[in-house]
Amino acid sequence: MTFKCFPMLLLVAACSPFDYQQGEFNAGPVDAANFPLPYKGVGGDTSVNGYRAGLGTFTEIRAFINGSPAGYYSFPFTDRQLTLEDLPDGGTPATKVYPDKDPKTPIAYAFDPSPPNPFPASQICTPPPNYTYDVRTDDMPLNEQDNIFIQLPFAREVPGVASTFEYIPVVAEVAVTAAGLACQSIKSEKTLKKVLANPPKTGGLLLWAIIDPSSGVYRVGEQPTRLLPDGSVNPAYAYGNAVQKWGWFGQYYLAYIDGAYIPYDLVDDTYGVPPTVHQVPQMRTQKLYVPIQVLTDAVQCGATTCNPGQVCAGSPATCQSCQSSGARACPRSFQCGTSGSVNGLCNQNGQIGAGYDVLQYRRGDPNYTPVCQVWLYTASNISGRPRSVSELPKSAAQIEDPTAGTNPAKSTGPPVGVPPRPGDPPPRYIYCPEVD
Repeated sequence: MTFKCFPMLLLVAACSPFDYQQGEFNAGPVDAANFPLPYKGVGGDTSVNGYRAGLGTFTEIRAFINGSPAGYYSFPFTDRQLTLEDLPDGGTPATKVYPDKDPKTPIAYAFDPSPPNPFPASQICTPPPNYTYDVRTDDMPLNEQDNIFIQLPFAREVPGVASTFEYIPVVAEVAVTAAGLACQSIKSEKTLKKVLANPPKTGGLLLWAIIDPSSGVYRVGEQPTRLLPDGSVNPAYAYGNAVQKWGWFGQYYLAYIDGAYIPYDLVDDTYGVPPTVHQVPQMRTQKLYVPIQVLTDAVQCGATTCNPGQVCAGSPATCQSCQSSGARACPRSFQCGTSGSVNGLCNQNGQIGAGYDVLQYRRGDPNYTPVCQVWLYTASNISGRPRSVSELPKSAAQIEDPTAGTNPAKSTGPPVGVPPRPGDPPPRYIYCPEVD
């Protein structure tokens, strides 16, 4: 008997675009409409109904490590994590992988990882004969096997209430092999278990942040705009598809940013009925340093170089102190100081992600972790004024130098669950993956 699809009120056999598909077919991209905003990207569509995929972008944040330029991507801790305060004994319950009464980290199946790299040194699945991937015609590379996920990031949407989410971009690694398998022949956990049974966890934790697969991901200095205002090609233009990795969720493909393995310690936690002590993973962190205050860099004003914090204004243009508005207003995100050492100077309370962050460790360092604890420091004044952006320290050693007077201290973070406000300190913790 053959069924055909008609828009009838009484419909016995519902129609699906996959009705005539067989086997482990590619069902297309995951729907990111219900993803939390940080995983839709900057500028991502806030709507759920009628969601427009790919409006958001993910751009690497400029930073410094050991005096050299670096970069990282940033994802927030959940409100639930941040309600857990640091303990007097140095304990950091917010960095427990899942702050639940019964914490269970979702798994991901990693094909042929080669630690410390969670990906294979070379693909060992079997591609089609004489195959070469063509990005223009192939919907996926058939000379590799992508990893399998079992959980997507979802936000809780309640009419009239701000969206909330509990997604934590951490997975427990289950290592499997693609040896002897056709590349991309496995696209779901269901099929994987049929083929490879029920492999155990390795004990490794990975920061794999799932993002809108249609959104572009850019390195420091790259831009998504192809043409400049004069019509010429932007030399910084990038397509935005080289950084993210690709994986599968129930035959749908997804994108994620790989932050590598997360080092952790096992700590005691009590939960269950009756209450029982369990050992749970607590993620190790590295420090991310942000200055408490900073001035704008010196600008060129005709033949004169202005002092840091001054503006170039007037006719003819001269170096002048700033004003709160008008021609002598400060650049965006900076305010004009009205007292003390910043009187008449463009200054800013230190902001995370503004391009002058300092991290302790680069990916590949034995102490690297993609989880950051945010610290604030006071950069020593120069000639009685705060330092400008380019004058700030660029290494953890400079900031931690006891003779430098920087007095680094943990950020207390903004109030949890409250929309960001001017002057709030940066968050206490963030996920800060660096990519290869």
